[in-house]
Amino acid sequence: MVAGQIVLAYFTAWSIYGRLFFVTDIPVDKLTHINYAFANIGSDGRIALGDPWADTDKKFDNDTSNQPLHGNFNQLNKLKATYPNLRTLISVGGWTWSSNFSDVALTNQSRSIFAASCVEFVQKYGFDGIDLQWVYPVSGGMSGNSERPEDTQNYVLLLEEIRRQLDAILNKTYLLTV
Repeated sequence: MVAGQIVLAYFTAWSIYGRLFFVTDIPVDKLTHINYAFANIGSDGRIALGDPWADTDKKFDNDTSNQPLHGNFNQLNKLKATYPNLRTLISVGGWTWSSNFSDVALTNQSRSIFAASCVEFVQKYGFDGIDLQWVYPVSGGMSGNSERPEDTQNYVLLLEEIRRQLDAILNKTYLLTV
């Protein structure tokens, strides 16, 4: 790999079901970053687990019952222990879970609440950053999504607030991507 080159892959929560493709099947030696898809945005304006069973609850063969965390998130953390240069990001939204983006981006207060929940989420689950997958600001997303003409400007303000709160965390630089 060329120095500074990023080689990123998405791992979807649902890969463990019909496809039977697990975190341990990821060719990590060929990657620098993994984006885990997807977290949701709750009606309270906070980031939320997308699939709690797959994300944090499923016990895999190499898990022990007394671990504080299970599921794909734990498996990703185990990969990072083996590959310390690997970076993981939680991807929020996607086609199915972009319905509340317009609402969390709307006001200073809603942006602050969402950003704070993102900071708490990455710290709690061991991610190295946040990837926002808003499909789509203003229009064109899934039927029923909240949409506003000012979404584009509010998206920038939301990113600025998340960046501000991530930067307030000492001793680590967190990633923010779209």
